[in-house]
Amino acid sequence: MKLDTLSSVTDTEKDQFNKLAMEIFLKYPPRDTRDQKIECTTCEAIIPDCSIVCPNPNCNTRFPICIATGRPLLDYQFWLCPSCKHRAYEQEIQSYKYCPLCHYEI
Repeated sequence: MKLDTLSSVTDTEKDQFNKLAMEIFLKYPPRDTRDQKIECTTCEAIIPDCSIVCPNPNCNTRFPICIATGRPLLDYQFWLCPSCKHRAYEQEIQSYKYCPLCHYEI
């Protein structure tokens, strides 16, 4: 619950809450703590695991995307939807009853 939505809070207190929240946010900005790296399958450059295109200007390899997670597919073993032919990590698609893209029953 947001403190500034309480009916017992005055406008002055709401302004103070908002100012404090902004100070905290600016002092401690959110950070992506995941920071995992992977290796490009073509040029072996180290890239962020969320990249769908290798940033190496001499490579520019486009990776297929897992329809269950949105991450690039780098494994050679993957699930292929018989209907839409899109791919997913085998371990990720196991929790689905239908294809996340075309809703084909798995």
